Amino acid sequence: MCITIQDGQGAPYFLDKINVRFLTDFSIEKHRALSGSDVDSLVKTCVATSANAESADPSFISSNGVAIEAAASDDINSWAPWYTLFRQQWVGDMHPSEHETFMHPVACLLVASGSEADPIGALRALQTNAAVQRVLACGDGGTKMLFYYVLLHDGRDTAAVQTIDLQFDQVRKTFGQNSALLKINTHADQSSAADTGERIKISSIWSSDISATRPLAAQPERSYGEMLTMRDVAALRDAVKQMMVRSVVPHMQYVIRVLSDQTASERRGITGRLFSVGRRYLNTTSKAETTYVGSDGETYYRHKSPEAMLRRLADCSFMLKDYRFAQSVYQIARRDFQSEKAWLCYAGAQEMIGVCKLLWEVQTTKAEFDSIFEDAVLTYLHKTRSTRQFLAVRCIVVYYELLKHLRLYAFAPGALLRGPGFSASLTALLNEQAAYSFLKAAPRPNVRKFAFYVVLASQSYQRAQMTDLASRCLRMVRVSLNSRPREQARADGDDEKSHHDGVAADIKGPTRASFDEKAALSPQSADGANISTKGSGGGGVTAKTKWAAIDSYINHELGRQSMTAHNFDEAFQYFMALMGDEKTPAKLQSKYLQELLQLYLESSDKPTRDDQSGGSSKQTSYIELSIPSIDPQLVRIIMSPELEGEDAMLEWQVDGSSPSKVGDGCGVQAPRCCSVGEAVAVLLVVSNPLTVGVTLSNLTLECSFEAAVRGSDSAAAVADDGSALDVSIVPTVILEGEQTTMVTVQIIPRRAGSVSILGATYLLCDILPTFKSLVLPGRRMNDTKEQRVGVVHTPDTTLGFSVSADLPRLEIALDDLPDTLMSGSMHRACLRVSNSGSLACHSVALWVSHPSFVGIRPPRLCSEEKDEDEDAGMYVPLSDVKKHERIPVQNVLRDYSTFVLVGSQTNTPGSPGDDSSSAQCLEPLQSLGPGESFSVAVWIRGDRVGAHTLSLCVGASRHAGQGLAATMRSRRFEVDLVVTPSLRVNAFVRPSARNPRERLLGVEVENMQADVSVQLVQTTFSSGFYELASVSGSSSSSEPGVAVVGPRQSVSLVYRARPHDAAAAAAAAAPESGVAPEMFAVRALRQFIYSNEKPTSTPAPIGLVYSNHVFGGQGVDCTHRSLQSYVARSQAHRRRNVLRATYPLVPDKHHAAVFPLFESFGIDFVLFWSEAGGAAGQPPRTGHHSISGIDLGVPHDYLVEALNPPTEGAARAWMADTMHDREALIQSIVGRSETALRSERPLDVLICVSTPQPSGTAANAELYVADVAISVYNHSWRHAYQFTLDLLSPHALSQFAAEGARLVDGGGGAGSRAPWSWVGETRHSSSVEPHGQTVVHARLSCYAPGMIDVAVWRLQASASVSPLAMFNSKSADCVLFPTQPHFVNVGAAAT
Repeated sequence: MCITIQDGQGAPYFLDKINVRFLTDFSIEKHRALSGSDVDSLVKTCVATSANAESADPSFISSNGVAIEAAASDDINSWAPWYTLFRQQWVGDMHPSEHETFMHPVACLLVASGSEADPIGALRALQTNAAVQRVLACGDGGTKMLFYYVLLHDGRDTAAVQTIDLQFDQVRKTFGQNSALLKINTHADQSSAADTGERIKISSIWSSDISATRPLAAQPERSYGEMLTMRDVAALRDAVKQMMVRSVVPHMQYVIRVLSDQTASERRGITGRLFSVGRRYLNTTSKAETTYVGSDGETYYRHKSPEAMLRRLADCSFMLKDYRFAQSVYQIARRDFQSEKAWLCYAGAQEMIGVCKLLWEVQTTKAEFDSIFEDAVLTYLHKTRSTRQFLAVRCIVVYYELLKHLRLYAFAPGALLRGPGFSASLTALLNEQAAYSFLKAAPRPNVRKFAFYVVLASQSYQRAQMTDLASRCLRMVRVSLNSRPREQARADGDDEKSHHDGVAADIKGPTRASFDEKAALSPQSADGANISTKGSGGGGVTAKTKWAAIDSYINHELGRQSMTAHNFDEAFQYFMALMGDEKTPAKLQSKYLQELLQLYLESSDKPTRDDQSGGSSKQTSYIELSIPSIDPQLVRIIMSPELEGEDAMLEWQVDGSSPSKVGDGCGVQAPRCCSVGEAVAVLLVVSNPLTVGVTLSNLTLECSFEAAVRGSDSAAAVADDGSALDVSIVPTVILEGEQTTMVTVQIIPRRAGSVSILGATYLLCDILPTFKSLVLPGRRMNDTKEQRVGVVHTPDTTLGFSVSADLPRLEIALDDLPDTLMSGSMHRACLRVSNSGSLACHSVALWVSHPSFVGIRPPRLCSEEKDEDEDAGMYVPLSDVKKHERIPVQNVLRDYSTFVLVGSQTNTPGSPGDDSSSAQCLEPLQSLGPGESFSVAVWIRGDRVGAHTLSLCVGASRHAGQGLAATMRSRRFEVDLVVTPSLRVNAFVRPSARNPRERLLGVEVENMQADVSVQLVQTTFSSGFYELASVSGSSSSSEPGVAVVGPRQSVSLVYRARPHDAAAAAAAAAPESGVAPEMFAVRALRQFIYSNEKPTSTPAPIGLVYSNHVFGGQGVDCTHRSLQSYVARSQAHRRRNVLRATYPLVPDKHHAAVFPLFESFGIDFVLFWSEAGGAAGQPPRTGHHSISGIDLGVPHDYLVEALNPPTEGAARAWMADTMHDREALIQSIVGRSETALRSERPLDVLICVSTPQPSGTAANAELYVADVAISVYNHSWRHAYQFTLDLLSPHALSQFAAEGARLVDGGGGAGSRAPWSWVGETRHSSSVEPHGQTVVHARLSCYAPGMIDVAVWRLQASASVSPLAMFNSKSADCVLFPTQPHFVNVGAAAT
C-alpha cells in the first residue's frame, strides 16, 4: 500500500507500510505501579516459554572462546529469546493514557449484516451504543471521529444475493463514501483434506498475530477464521486497505490540518512564544479550564487545550511518518509542558522527540538524542508524582530497539543501564543485553566489557533465584576470557599448550590410573566447556587474560552452584581452577584450599591412594593441579652430580674449534647420555604462587623407560617392573607463601635404554594426590601442507636421556685452580682423570678456549713414581746460557687448543704427519683401564690483564683410532680468572745511523705494582734472521739500576738487531725461489686462490736464532721444551688473530697449510722476571712477558705476488660463488698492500768519505780533494735491484724538490760552510743482489776549509721482476733521496 499525502509543510511524500490495530473496547486506564515480584514472575514466564534456551550457550560461544565473526553476523535476538518475549509482552501491555494519544482511536468501524431487515437502522443503533458514546466522551481535541460503515454479506444467503447491492446503495446514500460492502463465504464441504489444510493455514494467520502481540497470552480455544477461504482473506485485506486509503488516512490528514490551523499561533516562532507568555500571564481564563489534576497527582491537559491539541497534532503526524514536522511540534509542546511542570506530559514529549531524531536526523545529532532519552527516563522515574516505572522501561526498550535497528550499538549499554533497579530480573535482562551490545560494537568487539556486564547480569539472576541463567552467564564469561586475537594467542604459546595438554592426556603407566571425569588432564564440565586447572605457571585462563580476580570469582561461583546442585565432579574442577590465581588475598586462598581438600575428602567417588607403607596393590589416581608451579623449561638434568662441570655429548672438530653439542641439524639437540649405574640428578624449580604455605609429601618423578634391543639400533618399549630405574623420593617439601626452592630427585638406571621424564607426583598437604606434567612440545614441524595448516610438533627430547653400556664413565676433577693472577705469572693446577667404569677407555682429549693462558704437560699415570717437575730444568746457571744460538723448530701453524691425553695424536689439528712434530705435542697414554687414573699438570698464566672466563673441555671415548673428528662424552669446566697488572712492556724500533742493515730495538719496562720491586732475570729474542745484543754490551748482574725495577718505576733497554751470520748465509744459499717460510706462503696462497685442489702440505722447519741477555747469575735455557711450547703457543695465538682479521676469507682450517707459524724477519721477545724478595716463608713469584711478531720495518709485502696466476695448474672453470669469493680475497690482499701504514725504503745508501787533502793553490786558495765510497744496501730478500745513482750538484737541489729532494736553507748548498762540487763522473749504474751490497766510487773537491754536507744524491731503482706479473710489491720501483745530512769537515785531520 502506497499513498501520496502531504507533510506539515505541504510537500508531498509517499506513505507505505501502515500497521492497523483494531480494538473492541476503549478506556483510559492508569498504569498501576509494578513490584519486583511482578516483573520477576514475568521474566520467569518468558524464560519458561523459551523452550529451555537458558541451558544452551549463544551461537557465538565456541570451544576456543568468542567467535568474533559469528558475533558480528548473528542476530542479537537469538542470543536471549526470553528478552524478545519480554519486550513483546511489555509493549503489548501498554494502555491508552491521558498524556498521549497513540492508543486513542482515530476511527470507529460499525459493521451490520446484510441479513438484517433494516441495515441502516442497525448501523444508527450502533452509533448510539454505550461503548461508542464512551469513546466519544473521551474527546478528540475538538475534531469529529470518523465512522466507517461496513455492510457484511454472507455467501450462504443465496436469497439476498439480488438485494444486497440495493441495500449497500441505500447505506452509501445515507452515510456517504465512508462505507463498504464486504462479502465473505463459507465452505460447502468441510471434510475435504485440501480444505482442512487451507483452514489450518488461515487459522495460523490469527494465531501468529496473537503470539506476536501477546506472546504470553493463552491461545483461544476456538480457531479464528476457520470458516474462511483464502479468497475471503484477500477480500478482508482489500477492505482494510480501501478503508485506510479512502477514509482513515484522509481523515487523519484532515485532523492534522484542523489542528494545525488551531495551533498555528503556538507554532509561529518568536511570535508564538510571546503569545504563550502573554496568554499565561494576561489571559483571564483560569488554569482549571485547560488543565486538571488526575487521581495520581499528575497534571493533565484537557482535550480542547492548546497543549493537548499540539500533542495530538504531533502524534497524528508521527503516525503518518511525518517525523520532521512531528518533532518540531513535540518541541513546542515540550516547552509548554515544562513551563507548567506537567512532568508526565513533558517526559512523553521528550521521549517522542528522541524517537523522531533517531528516525530522520540520526546522521547529524548522534550525541543529542542520547541525552534526550536520558532526560525522559529520569523524568519518568524521579520528577513525576508517582514513579512511572512501566513508561521508563518502555522508553528504554523503544530506545534500545531503535539503536539495534540503526546498528548504533555504542549507545546501547548506556541506555540499558538507566533502567530502574526495583527488579533483579529486569536488571539482569538489561545488563545481559548491554553485554551483547559490546560484542556488536564497531569496529571490533569489546570482549572484556562484554564479560564484565555478563557478570553483573549473573549476579542479578542469582538474586532473582534464576540459577540456570546465572550459570549460563558465568560460563559465557569463562569462555570469553579465553578469546583473543590469533597473533596474540600464538605469541603466548597457545598452540604449544594445546599440544602439551594432548600429550599429557595420553600418558599411561603402571602408577597412573584414570580418575573418571574428575581426574582427566583436560577436564570438562557438564556443559562441555573446558575448565582450566592451570595458574600462572601453567598458562591457564589467569595467565591468558590477566584478569585474575574475575576469573577466581567465576570459578568460585560456579563451584558453589555445582555443589548446591550436588554435582561434585564439576565442583571439584572449578575449585581446582581457583588454585591458579596468585593475586587472590591470603585469606581467600586459604579458604579455597581448605574447600578443595574438604570437597576431595567428602566426594563419594574420590580416588584411592597407595598405602605408602607397602603391601597395597591399589593404584593412585593423580590430579593435575596448578600449585605448586614447576616449569618444565627450568628442569635441569645433571649427569654425575657429585662432579664439577657440565656433562654432555659433544662433537669434536679437527680444526680445533670449540666442541659443539650434537643435534639433528634443525636446532634440536641430542639427548644426554649416561652409563649404566651412573647417578643422574634432576633439578626441579618448585615455586608456590600462593601467599599461604603448602606442603608436598612423597615427591618423586614419573618416568618411562624403553629398553635397548641388542643387535639393533632401535629401542623397544617395555613395561618397567621397577628394576630398570631407581628413582628417589623426597619425603617432605615445605613451601611458604611465594617461596621458590630447588628440589633434587636422583635417578639411577640399571639397564641400557632410554629414559623420558613425564612428570612429578606428590601429595598436596598429605591429602590430594597431584601429578605435574613436565612434557614439552618439540619443534614445530612445517614440512607438509597439513603440518603448516595444523599444529604438529616433533617429540621433545629435552627432558630425557639415554643409557648406554658402552659409554665411558670417567671421574674428572680440576684441582688448585686460581682465582687471581698477576699478569705474566704462572700457577700450577692439576687435572685428574679416573676411569670408574668397567671398560677401558682408549681416547681422551682436552680442549682449552685460551691457548695463550693454558700450558699442558704430558699425562702421568698415578700408579707411576712421581717424576720431578720438568719445568725445574728451565733455570740454569749463567755459564750455561748461550748468548746467541740457532735452533731448528717446527714452523707449522697448528692449533694449540686441543691436546690428546690418551690415544693417537695423528689427528691433532694442524700437526704435520711426520715424527718431527713430536717436540711440540704431548706424549699421550695408550689407554686408560678400569680403575686407573692419571694426572696432567696444567699451567695457567696471566696472559692479558682483565677478567676472563677460561673453558676447559675433557672428552672421552671407548673406541681407539677415531681421532678427534668424532662424538665423545665430554665434561666442560668454566674457570673465572682475574688478571691484575704487574709489568707493562712496550717495544719500539729505530733505524741505526751507524749501519743501514742494523736496527735499534728499544724495550720499556714499567712496574705497575705499588709496593713490590721486580728483578729482571733475562731477555730472550727469537728470530729467523736477526740476532740481538745489548747496546751496553754487558750481561752481568753488576748493574743494579737495570736489573731491579722499583714500584711504579720504569727502565728502558736498548738492543741492536743485525743479521745473524748463519741465518744470512742460509738465506744467501737458498734457491732462486727465495726464503723458505715466505715463499711457502706465496706458493700455498696462490694454489688456494687459483686451484681447485687446496694446499695440504705444511711448511718446513725454520732455524730460529735465540739471543739471550741475562741480568743476574741465573738464566733460562731457551731450548727447554716448556719455553719452546710457550713461544709457539703465543706466536700461534697472535698469528691466528692477525690472519683472521687480515684474511677473513681464508678459513681457519686452511691456515696451517697456507701460512707458516714464524716469518723469517719477525722478532719474538720474552722477558723473564721474579719478585725481589717475596713473602716470608714463600718462594718469590716468577713470570714472563712477551711480545710476538715485532716488525723491524724491513719491506716484505711478498703475499701480493701470490695473486699472479700460475703458469700451469690453474682451474679451468669456476662456479659463480667461487669466483665471487676469489675476487674478494684478491681485492683484500691488494688493498692491504696499498694501504700499508709503513712505507720503508728497500735500498739504503751509506757514504764514506776519505780525509780531504789539499791539491795546491789557485789564486792564493787551497783546493781540497777527497775520495768517496758510496755503499748501496738492498734490504729486500726477494728482489735484486738495478739502480742509477746520480750525484747532484749542491746548487741544483731545487730542481728536484718536486720529487722529494731534501732542501737545506732554501737550496744552493747553503748547508755547507765552504763551496764544493763533485769531480768526475756523476751518474753510476749498477745492480745489487737480495740482502747484498754494492759500492760506487766517486770524488769531490772543496775550495776552502770548512764543514760541507755531501748527502746530495738521487737513487733510481727498479726491481728485477717478471714483465708478465700483474701484481708486484709496491717497492719494486722507487726513487730515493737522502733523508739525513752527511757532514765532512774539510781541513780537519779526519772525516
